[in-house]
Amino acid sequence: MKKAVAVLGIGTVLAVAVGAVPRAVESATPVSETLKASVRSYNETVLGTGELTYLGQHEITSSLPLVIEKLLVREGDTVEVGDTVATIDRNSSAALIESLGQVSALAISAADLSTAVALLPEKITADCSGRVISAANSGQAVQSGYSIATVAQTEELAVTAAISELDIAKVAVGQDVRFGLAAYPDEVFFGKVSSISQAARSQYNGAVLETVVDVAITPNVPDERLKSGLSAEVEILLSEPRSICVLPYSAIAQDDSGEYVYVYENGKAVRRGIFTGAEFADGTEITVGITADDIVFQDPLEIADRNYIRVAETRNLST
Repeated sequence: MKKAVAVLGIGTVLAVAVGAVPRAVESATPVSETLKASVRSYNETVLGTGELTYLGQHEITSSLPLVIEKLLVREGDTVEVGDTVATIDRNSSAALIESLGQVSALAISAADLSTAVALLPEKITADCSGRVISAANSGQAVQSGYSIATVAQTEELAVTAAISELDIAKVAVGQDVRFGLAAYPDEVFFGKVSSISQAARSQYNGAVLETVVDVAITPNVPDERLKSGLSAEVEILLSEPRSICVLPYSAIAQDDSGEYVYVYENGKAVRRGIFTGAEFADGTEITVGITADDIVFQDPLEIADRNYIRVAETRNLST
């Protein structure tokens, strides 16, 4: 990169003409890199995680641990309310309950294992109508509350995303959404918020218990790649795109007075206070303090420690 030969004063010190600076001083003066902020289009977003499900998707479960003797449905079958989904191996189920030492919450508080075993059903029936999209296997042990069969009550897929209670007030039906699927990491899919749950729930985020609200997101167009159970990362777009200025973190310093940068202004390196906004992997939005036309020094701490500097050719980060 071509280096400029001008020698600049710092802060309120005026720039010194090249001819007035001894060559020894000029050659010993460090070269400082400069840049301009990148300009990019930005939407304020709310982030969430979830998975693709069918609207009205329902799990057929048991309140007791049990062992399936024979599964009577398979993926793609249609069931009606009351249809037998599976028969139960009562002896194996009793042994399972005894090994787990569990008593169903349906049994009275003083119930013992024999009472729990007596509550074992001979069969599991469907409590909704629809198409079976997944099912357990014959001979499989199923814990209480776990799915024996999953039934889709509609053919409409949606992303069910958990949104933090801190962000849910910003979300509204009809907002545009971008979402990605772990199965297709290089693809971006689009949809709209179609419904917001009327109740919050708790879930663990790592070791932290947080309160979330489920939001349904309907894809804009059908896509055969969208399958129930795929995990999704969603971005709910809260506003129209706007242009913002972004500086790399390396160009920003902070002290007791706040965040600041050094800009090349009228032949001087001038400290200027700034306010920052949205954060990205490569930098942060500057909401107040500079424009896309300002020339900013890349290392403000280096500038603060010098009396004179030489300025390198400005690097333009605009996109």
